[in-house]
Amino acid sequence: MNSNTMIAEQLINYMVPPLKPSDDIARAKQWMDEFRVKELPVVENNDFKGFISEDLLYDSEILHPEVSAYPLIGQSCVIPANSHYYDILRVQSDHQLEMVAVVSGDEFKGVVLISDILKEFAKTAIVNAQGAIVTLQTTLNDYSLSEIARVVEMNGSTILGANVKPDLDDPSLIEIVLRINHQDVNQIATGLSKSGYKVTSSFNTEDNSFDEKDRYGMLMKFLDP
Repeated sequence: MNSNTMIAEQLINYMVPPLKPSDDIARAKQWMDEFRVKELPVVENNDFKGFISEDLLYDSEILHPEVSAYPLIGQSCVIPANSHYYDILRVQSDHQLEMVAVVSGDEFKGVVLISDILKEFAKTAIVNAQGAIVTLQTTLNDYSLSEIARVVEMNGSTILGANVKPDLDDPSLIEIVLRINHQDVNQIATGLSKSGYKVTSSFNTEDNSFDEKDRYGMLMKFLDP
């Protein structure tokens, strides 16, 4: 699947079943264990009600027989079926859940697991190509992607992905995140510094410790507004 065209309905994980409000808690616990998830959607007549969380189910001070007796979370952790996966990740980031409910109109269609998006993202050139992540800092007025690309290409490299966002520490600046298909970025960093850009960090994604958590971090660097 092309990462640029990934939309919510294409990413639905039909292995994760919805619970009904009338389902007993033993079933909810069994499904969470079986599918290794920390939340499950609760649906009634194709209407998404929210998620029930593992934390509540295993709270010894809360012992109810049915799902309907538990307070639900993430009622607004919902995305239309035709939404791009960028939007899925933004909704997920707002709610800090491991899945997002997908609806078409008012009808529940299923859930998208963030881990499934990571698997798709891991297939892209941004992740698979040898190279590095480089972050830069400058003012908006001094930003020029064409100038950055010129410096990178002069050093025999290519920009595979780029994102620009406000600098969290200084609102007068912007942060530029680059994915470059070259492991040694010393010459590139020197060239960018001469062009007025401050190189604030870089790391080599070929490091063996670059695991799924790191991939998620990289993805969010590109997608965070």
